[in-house]
Amino acid sequence: MGTEHSGNGSEPPGQRTRPVTGLRLRPLPPCADPAFPVLHDYFEMVYGPLIGPTSTMLARALNRHLSDAGGPVTVCPIELSLELGLRASRREPVGKTSPLAKALDRLAQHRLVAHLGDETLGVVVTVPPITDRSVPRLPLSAQRAHRLFAAASETPQPSPQAAPSERPAADQEPGGGSPSAEIA
Repeated sequence: MGTEHSGNGSEPPGQRTRPVTGLRLRPLPPCADPAFPVLHDYFEMVYGPLIGPTSTMLARALNRHLSDAGGPVTVCPIELSLELGLRASRREPVGKTSPLAKALDRLAQHRLVAHLGDETLGVVVTVPPITDRSVPRLPLSAQRAHRLFAAASETPQPSPQAAPSERPAADQEPGGGSPSAEIA
């Protein structure tokens, strides 16, 4: 998909629209372990209150496009705006003050996207758990979600060679394997 035409169908009949260049999305390599995919509930529940709803939806939409394509993909910025319910006017569909541009700037400020060129955007596909310093800035429900998901991500996964019956039942603690018991 190289170029698309601007507009949302409201142009006068017979008036030619100007072409809009596509936005090339490229996944950025993971930078942390443990990490959560942007399409995971952790991102929406914990990062969402920090970056806002439009940026949260945009980050997830960018990741869905990458996931659906199986790698780098070109998207039409106007279609992306409309997909998210953002205004896209005929005069300045993706200008510097458009809602899409503002949401992209916010994602860049939080290092969730990186401008790799004029028309190429590096997209973070996994995010680390937020820092302890950021936790108090979250609403209580997001703080609980952070603790729940972070604890679950730190739980060691059983090795494929170990059989579940190798651990004697007497050594197991009641509720020890449930992260929800820690939050209550």
